[in-house]
Amino acid sequence: MTFGEISFFTADSMPYGETYGSWTVKWWQWFLQTPKSINPGTGKYTYVNQQSNDILFLAGKLADEDRNFPNRFCTVSTKTSILFPVINCAATQLEHPNSKLQDLIEHVKRDEDTIIKKECSVNGKRIPAQRVKSDPPIFKSRINEDNAFNVKGGGSTDASADGFWVFLKPLPMGKHIISCRGSCEYGKLNSGANYHLQVVE
Repeated sequence: MTFGEISFFTADSMPYGETYGSWTVKWWQWFLQTPKSINPGTGKYTYVNQQSNDILFLAGKLADEDRNFPNRFCTVSTKTSILFPVINCAATQLEHPNSKLQDLIEHVKRDEDTIIKKECSVNGKRIPAQRVKSDPPIFKSRINEDNAFNVKGGGSTDASADGFWVFLKPLPMGKHIISCRGSCEYGKLNSGANYHLQVVE
């Protein structure tokens, strides 16, 4: 779908031959495996452990009660698509060791159902956030012992995820600003960022 000069993948599309939901799984595996000390949620380590030459993963700040959103800066190629959550959540058995797999699926659904804001714009033009569940609903991931969510321990775990995403197709050369805002738990927690992109050949 295209809004002006901005094109993006829809939830039912197959970006680069895979389902949208499978790319969100790759995003979560990237995020969970990256140590807290260099985690992309800080905005300082955007390029760490990226999973594909075709797609750049971005991350907003971790959800908290602060309604201020960080400004971040990065460079991306005119050949690269960009995937990021407006607001999302995951549940793992490392966090919830007594949960059954179906419990994880229901947990993330309940969390996403409390969302009251999911806004995104590119260069001031509103882009719709797509609700996309992980594909498959239960997936394997590793959590770094030094992780952004302060989950005790680390290692392999089953997980489920749900969220509102934007998956931009490659942007034209030049400067672009992505702004995203999400709010869950009926407005208590807020996530998002302003990304200032320099798109180069």
